[in-house]
Amino acid sequence: MPTMHDTETTQALAADPADARGGDAEPADDGAPIRIAVASTPPTATLEEAVPAAIAAVEEAARRGARIVCLPETALPGHRSQPRAVPEVPRAAVDAAVRAVGDAAARAGIAAIVGAERPTPAGREIVAHVFDAGGTEVGVQAKTQIDPSEEADYVPGAGRRTFAVAGLTFGIAICHEAFRYPEISRSLVLAGARVLFVPHWVTTDDGSLPERWCDATSPYNEKALLVRALENSVYVAQANVASPDQGSATCIVGPDGRLLASLPYGSVGVAVADVVPARADRRIALRWAPERSLVQRPPSRP
Repeated sequence: MPTMHDTETTQALAADPADARGGDAEPADDGAPIRIAVASTPPTATLEEAVPAAIAAVEEAARRGARIVCLPETALPGHRSQPRAVPEVPRAAVDAAVRAVGDAAARAGIAAIVGAERPTPAGREIVAHVFDAGGTEVGVQAKTQIDPSEEADYVPGAGRRTFAVAGLTFGIAICHEAFRYPEISRSLVLAGARVLFVPHWVTTDDGSLPERWCDATSPYNEKALLVRALENSVYVAQANVASPDQGSATCIVGPDGRLLASLPYGSVGVAVADVVPARADRRIALRWAPERSLVQRPPSRP
């Protein structure tokens, strides 16, 4: 396996790397490369910290020619599983912060996936807001499977969809639901997704930083996402917070399982790669035949 340093912010160029940044269009999903980015923002616990960090990541991704950037899970205001206390944030303040990042993306001419919490009467949901390069919010993906360790702070949302932004058809699976529930990723791919974006928050149990991607001694999470790419024949682009104990890489994995781009663990920054939608042919996912593969339940008795 390559070390993180070997692949630090590597651009896996499928063709001559022209600047891919520009306005949004209907997804090409063909042989033309599209530059995507994933960002590691620093740990934050307030919107005052989080908004400038998110905007800086968006602007850096745009400078590097990306057409879309994915920020980590709950980048606004910060994940409540961290050691620092995250104060209560009213819905209006979160909405304004999300809007500020979307406006920054529009100024930079880049689409953005912005992780945030969303206060609701039932509790806080974890969501990802999707903005096109013009700053229009085209939709929101809620986290539908909450990790048991998060249940004191968050509640699950509902619903799943794909997005057509920045020339790509993609889906979003947030953290635990991408690691533990492969059915979610498969459903997105069967619905047309060529890229799975996975904003997440993962740390190591002992507070250390891994040195190598998918090392046997590291947390399982990035290994699970490698499998999501291979078992669906799609790209997986994952964004984690750059904490001192970051346990899973911010990186982009190809449909063949190759590590295309990554950041060193614990480092703030942006990793970019040029993806070719046609290479994410979904071949393995499309071979799924549930009618001959699932346990058949006997008919219920009257």
